[in-house]
Amino acid sequence: MAPSKICKLEEIVQIVHSTLCMIISFQKYKYLLPQGLNYFGIFLLSLAIPPSASANLEFLCEKLKLDVCNKRSYSRRSNASLPTEQSSYRLNPSSLSTNKGIGIETLVNDGDYQFGIVTGNGRVGAGIGPTTTEDTFFGNMPLEAVSDYMTRVAAGRKYKSNKYTLATALNLYGGGKSPRPIKLNIGLIGRYVKDTSRIKTGGGVSLELGPINMGISKLKDEFYDKFSFNTYPYESQIFSVGLKLPYIAIDYSTVDNTLQDFEIENTITLLSVTAFWRNFMFTWASRKESSYRPRYNFDTSTFDFEREKRWIFNGVQISLFKNKAVIGLFYNYYLLQDYTVGLTMFF
Repeated sequence: MAPSKICKLEEIVQIVHSTLCMIISFQKYKYLLPQGLNYFGIFLLSLAIPPSASANLEFLCEKLKLDVCNKRSYSRRSNASLPTEQSSYRLNPSSLSTNKGIGIETLVNDGDYQFGIVTGNGRVGAGIGPTTTEDTFFGNMPLEAVSDYMTRVAAGRKYKSNKYTLATALNLYGGGKSPRPIKLNIGLIGRYVKDTSRIKTGGGVSLELGPINMGISKLKDEFYDKFSFNTYPYESQIFSVGLKLPYIAIDYSTVDNTLQDFEIENTITLLSVTAFWRNFMFTWASRKESSYRPRYNFDTSTFDFEREKRWIFNGVQISLFKNKAVIGLFYNYYLLQDYTVGLTMFF
């Protein structure tokens, strides 16, 4: 694409972005503005202010002192509404935040601890840890024998994976010291499957157009059946679209799984919304799964054999010590009507 066309597209994105941001800021600061200034006036004002200044969230952070902009999750190119870094980049490695620093993320559930590390230098981000997001609310559905699944869920045990993940993301355009409203990230991910001693790879792309973001990724994985000694490879294709405004982030994602050599497809649909208020982050999400496995009814302690299943997630997090620590409480993170505590420290 010619540079002139890119510049023109950026101008359009800047106008839309600045208008939306000003509308939200108008609700908070309208008592400081002249009487009679309506939404149409805000649109005209957004055209008058230089796009290079008004369009960027960085500008709003500086001028309006928006505390939301200090949240690391808010800086992701996509999946900004997801409550943990591990959940985000496991779906799309390009969504890794490239912000400078190191973060150690811990999830505590029923005496079990799960750790992950994320880091960035401003242009490149990386994450490493065990693949603990499989069969979590925001994670992919693992291949698992139905009998094993039914026994595990009825006993209230979460899925344990013998896999380890390393991911990295690179900002190709729009980031750095002079951020632009159009940003492009790419990412790579590798999984070491301990049961087969093999490495499965994948990649993703994230595009941010002002307040709108899109992402797509394709990941390879495999399941080893310890009883039949067979290995079943499968592929996952994930698509996401989101909206990121001051104080709120919304993401919609689809995960399509295809088991190679078999006519078996499983689809997961995720809708997540996170509201940022002062030091708090409130998350609500829904998950719809179309798959072969049944759903456990916790009220009757029986299984319902339905193709489509639905779950709800709720979470609240608070950032402390000038956003150096984030503590959260999540309901249904492991799809077991469980309560999980999250703790992330940034250095």
